[in-house]
Amino acid sequence: MKRYILLWLISLTAAVSASAQNRIDRFVDNESTIGRSKFTSVVERDPNSHEVVRVVKVRELTRGIDINACQGIFEDESTTGRFSHNIDANDHHTLLLAVEGKKQDRIYMLQYTGKQPMQGHDGKVTVVIKMKK
Repeated sequence: MKRYILLWLISLTAAVSASAQNRIDRFVDNESTIGRSKFTSVVERDPNSHEVVRVVKVRELTRGIDINACQGIFEDESTTGRFSHNIDANDHHTLLLAVEGKKQDRIYMLQYTGKQPMQGHDGKVTVVIKMKK
């Protein structure tokens, strides 16, 4: 019985740590399928083995509500990895979330300008996925 409880707790912990990746990735991928914003995805492969080395996704946000929603997701998931929110003298905001995993490391970055993102300022979300060997 103890073994099943321990296994259940380990499974739950793994699911919670993956939720940050899933929420931010779903947010980025959702608009890429709808087509209301610019979305770019680049895959870097090892020339010898053709295995994926790195994936970079960039979604440009053109509506303030998207920035506000994305900032909320970043702040909600801030405990799942290393998180920072930097603001420079020109009100340029950069939110970073770095999540380390067994098979890959992920860096999520949100950038926008302005004190209140709901005022319609543009921004962008960048996701960098680096595969581990």
